[in-house]
Amino acid sequence: MSRKKARVTLAEIAAAADVSVTTVSNVANGRLEMMSPATRERVETVMRRLNYRPNEGARGLRLAQRRAIGLIMIDESPRFLADPMNTNIAAGLSNHLSVHGYVLLMAGISPGAIDQTPLIRRDQTDALCVIPSGSIAERRQLYRRLADADQPILVFQDEAPAALTDALSLRQDDRRAGELIARRVISRGARHIALLMPSQRWPAMVERQAGIDAVVRESGEDVRFDIVVSGSESFADTQTAITRYVDRGRLPDAFLGGNDQMAIAAIMWALDRHLSVPADVKVTGFNAFDFAEYIRPRLTTVRSPAYEIGKQGAALLLKRLAGDAFERRDVLLDVELQPGESD
Repeated sequence: MSRKKARVTLAEIAAAADVSVTTVSNVANGRLEMMSPATRERVETVMRRLNYRPNEGARGLRLAQRRAIGLIMIDESPRFLADPMNTNIAAGLSNHLSVHGYVLLMAGISPGAIDQTPLIRRDQTDALCVIPSGSIAERRQLYRRLADADQPILVFQDEAPAALTDALSLRQDDRRAGELIARRVISRGARHIALLMPSQRWPAMVERQAGIDAVVRESGEDVRFDIVVSGSESFADTQTAITRYVDRGRLPDAFLGGNDQMAIAAIMWALDRHLSVPADVKVTGFNAFDFAEYIRPRLTTVRSPAYEIGKQGAALLLKRLAGDAFERRDVLLDVELQPGESD
């Protein structure tokens, strides 16, 4: 009968790497802040050579942690990971967590269906993150359920309500983004503005709308501001919504895409009708993700720090798990206007 191979110990790794057992333990448990990259690499090299595998069950009991973070994306689309905002936030979050020995568990669900995800039904994470959407009532239900989870909560792109006592909200300044775009197009002669919005209520887009509306009201100009609601953010739905809107009235001076995808759909809609952008109609977007570089004329948009939102969120969440409480309630990251040729 074969005998089970003895598990490699931390002491054996420490001796082989010429470091202390404490240092090996810190590497195994992702506590890397106080050591040099060279020390970490030496220890990890020995771990790989000796085929070391940490005892996750014992380590979880010892640390009272599962070393797993949940990310819930509230999105009506089954292709929720195709959304560039979702993917950039998730990438920044996952990459930083991975460096520190944590895994990211992700789930996409529709608004109002929070109880359907195993991340809520099962106690398998140290903390939960959420990218919310939906009506105010749906988000209120979401936050009540998250409060019941009794875990630290990180809310991306929305303000955490008072009911979430152990929570942090991390978002970009979308109200200012709306203000930047509105001032830009008004200063360039637009007096009839149409904002393209999906039917799904994203808090970030609501903030952009509020920023645009505030500038329109304060401009002192006779500016008309309309909201054009699309069935979704898709190319086809956006163009259908634009056609219906224009057929009911007249072509606006500017289409403000709720994001870059909707702006690109508006540019293509105009070009297909032999309209000049920006001479006949101005078009702007939001977020400045990489794919916006592929459209001509070059899109005027607002650059989003989406990846940095995820990365900073991970760092603040790990700091919370190592301590007693979040040091802040709300973190707001700045945005930057990226002028192009489409307005």
